[in-house]
Amino acid sequence: MHENETRTARVANGAGVVGALFAALCCAGIPLIVGALSAVGLSFLRTDAILLPVLVASLVVALWGLMRGRDVHGLSGPFLIGTVGGLSLVLAVRGFRWLLWPGTVLIIAALVWNFVAQRRPRLWNPSRRASCDRA
Repeated sequence: MHENETRTARVANGAGVVGALFAALCCAGIPLIVGALSAVGLSFLRTDAILLPVLVASLVVALWGLMRGRDVHGLSGPFLIGTVGGLSLVLAVRGFRWLLWPGTVLIIAALVWNFVAQRRPRLWNPSRRASCDRA
């Protein structure tokens, strides 16, 4: 994968995760986020009609970044964990509030795993190590 594509995937991954977590935590009514929005006059953004599309769009961007990361390091784990975490966040917003924190932890874990694996692709995937050593 070209270096610019890798950088784009990393930025998309991080931005998508941050956007998705912000939307989910805002929908859940976390006082810190709600207070910050109110303080800057953006409390109208707390409606589900705005936040649910933002959440879904952010998750699509995050999962795209995780999928592009899979092309770099060859691991499906971060993408699968991110997908489960993203579905948990969507379900948390739709009424299953108990899934908010597990979904948050899963999507952050996927982001960290993907970030580390992109930095050291040969350490994570032995099949790639052999092909990289030959080059």
